[in-house]
Amino acid sequence: MGGFAPLDLADSNSFWAVAYMGMGTEGFEAGLPVRGFPSYRGQRNFPGLYWSATTGGHVGFESWLERDHAMLLDFTPEVTGLLSQPLWLFWQNDKGRAISHAPDYFARYDDGRGLLVDCRPLDRVDERSAAKFAVTQLACEAAGWGEDCCTDK
Repeated sequence: MGGFAPLDLADSNSFWAVAYMGMGTEGFEAGLPVRGFPSYRGQRNFPGLYWSATTGGHVGFESWLERDHAMLLDFTPEVTGLLSQPLWLFWQNDKGRAISHAPDYFARYDDGRGLLVDCRPLDRVDERSAAKFAVTQLACEAAGWGEDCCTDK
């Protein structure tokens, strides 16, 4: 059964990760993405689906950088599961504004470890993105997962 897992940030802002209650156990990566991959005329990125040998199905991506990292994870022998847009993270910034973020991938390793991955071209990592990646790192630390911020450099 799904639910909320509350975590405390160092600056006492409220933080909530919406995730599978057994997030440290196998099976989380067999879920569905929490949001879709919009495609429309004139958009700057290149969304699509990559067929993964690891999952035996499609894994979504929103850019070629994300696709490349999905392929890298798919070709990593120790990776046994892969899910795109695996969960929502919700928190409030220092001004009390509600913020949300869905990391790009969750990967499960054969020893049970989990990994959340965010992919962003280095020249597009602004202050807002960096703050989201920092919260992703805090969520990973709380869940006992690894975290990776992938760039094109």
